[in-house]
Amino acid sequence: MSSDPPRCPIPADDALVARNQLMRDGYCIVPGVLQGDFLERVRAFADRFLDEHPVDHKHRYQGSDFHILGESRWQANPDERRYHAPIVDELVDFPEQRAVAEAIGLEGLDSGGGIIILNKPPQGPPLYWHQDCMHWNHPRSALPWPTQVFMSYYLVDTTRENGCLRALPGTHLRRTALHDILPPAHGPEIQAVEVDHPGFAEHPDEVDIMAKAGDLVFADARVLHAAWPNQTDVRRPLVLQWWSVFPFPTAPSWWEGDMPAELSLDPDGSYDPTRVPGEHLKASRSAPSS
Repeated sequence: MSSDPPRCPIPADDALVARNQLMRDGYCIVPGVLQGDFLERVRAFADRFLDEHPVDHKHRYQGSDFHILGESRWQANPDERRYHAPIVDELVDFPEQRAVAEAIGLEGLDSGGGIIILNKPPQGPPLYWHQDCMHWNHPRSALPWPTQVFMSYYLVDTTRENGCLRALPGTHLRRTALHDILPPAHGPEIQAVEVDHPGFAEHPDEVDIMAKAGDLVFADARVLHAAWPNQTDVRRPLVLQWWSVFPFPTAPSWWEGDMPAELSLDPDGSYDPTRVPGEHLKASRSAPSS
């Protein structure tokens, strides 16, 4: 067996640019991480799964919401109610993926051992604006670095026409008016609205993230994001993984700014989980400069 280190498809200078963008804007993209046969196998797996599993109507805006464990994680705690597949282990443990994450400075990486298959079906509706943070009462939600990120691979090239990702840069660190009108993400209230709801509206500060198949998209759980409708006759699938990083109250080894006061708060205190941003998301907060 070769002992060569995994290929890291991002030069050091580009990794620093990506880290700065993740810190400043709440997302970044690393091109061409998933390639060749592995990309084809992941795409085939996702397509087959979507062909075989109908989507609950409540997930029509997400397109789908299938949580699939890696086989090793499932075997450790078998549960017939949960989906599982060996290819998930390959993706979670993908050496090039970890090499990229570490190159851009993500530390303390910890995965739940699964993926989520999301999809924008042919002629599928848009996805509403939302952020996925569930711990807004916890002091870690106030930190200038992420403590939870998603890593997504789009399995086909994305454009506005087929429902590419939309993001509001910097909204992981500062409040906007949109925060105060959005129902909690993926809950029954937002799932029940119609597409004329403000949660689907265009925003003057939004950015289209048009990823190519196999590009790795990193995003802070706190950043507001959405997706355009798929106006084509071909599905637009992706696989998403959730990773914890920089376990609270750990600071990044590369951090050169002031240490946030929140780091002195009790990491094990009683902080009720909530998807609703509270006092830790301040309108006056400024994003870090690049």
